[in-house]
Amino acid sequence: MDVLAARRPRLPDADAITLLAGDPTLWDARDPETPLVLTPHDREFARLAGEVGLDRISAARRAAARFHAVVLLKGHSTVVAAPDGRVLVSQSRSSWPATAGSGDVLSGLIGALLAAGEDPWLAAGCAAYVHELAADLAADGAPAPASHLQAAISDAIRAVLSPRVPRGERSLKIRSLRLVRKNR
Repeated sequence: MDVLAARRPRLPDADAITLLAGDPTLWDARDPETPLVLTPHDREFARLAGEVGLDRISAARRAAARFHAVVLLKGHSTVVAAPDGRVLVSQSRSSWPATAGSGDVLSGLIGALLAAGEDPWLAAGCAAYVHELAADLAADGAPAPASHLQAAISDAIRAVLSPRVPRGERSLKIRSLRLVRKNR
C-alpha cells in the first residue's frame, strides 16, 4: 500500500483500520520508523488487536507495541498509548463527544498537530483533550452534532492557551499540557 510506504506521519481511521485488520500484508509496506497514529473505538480495536477487555490501558499499550504506533483508544476513558509504553488517559466528563462524525473532528485535530511536527503521542493526547473541551462547549447541556463540535474548536484552543486558567481539574490538565510544551 503506497500510503503506508510514504515517510510522512499516517493517521488511518475508521474503514482504513478495518482494511488493516482484514489484510495483515498491508503492514509489510510500512516503514516502522514512520509515525503512525491509530484511533479505534472498542469495536474497531477488536477487529485490529482483539477484544479490549477490562484493562483499557494494557490493551492500548499492547497494541501500540505490536503495531509500533500510537494508539488512541476512544471511549469514556480515552487512552493514548505510545510504543515505548508512555500512556495518557482522558476521562470524559460526558458522552457528548460520542456523536456521529466527532471522530472525524478528532482525526482532523491530530492530523493538524502531526503536520505541524508534533510528537505523535503528544499530538494525540492534546487533540483528545481539546476535542473533549470543544464537545463540552458545543453541547451546552445537550447532545450536539459534530459540526457544532468542530465550530467550538477555536474556543477550546483559546481556553487551553488562555493565561487566566480556572481552578480545578481543567486547570491542572492545562498546566500539564503547557509544561510538556515548554519542555520540548
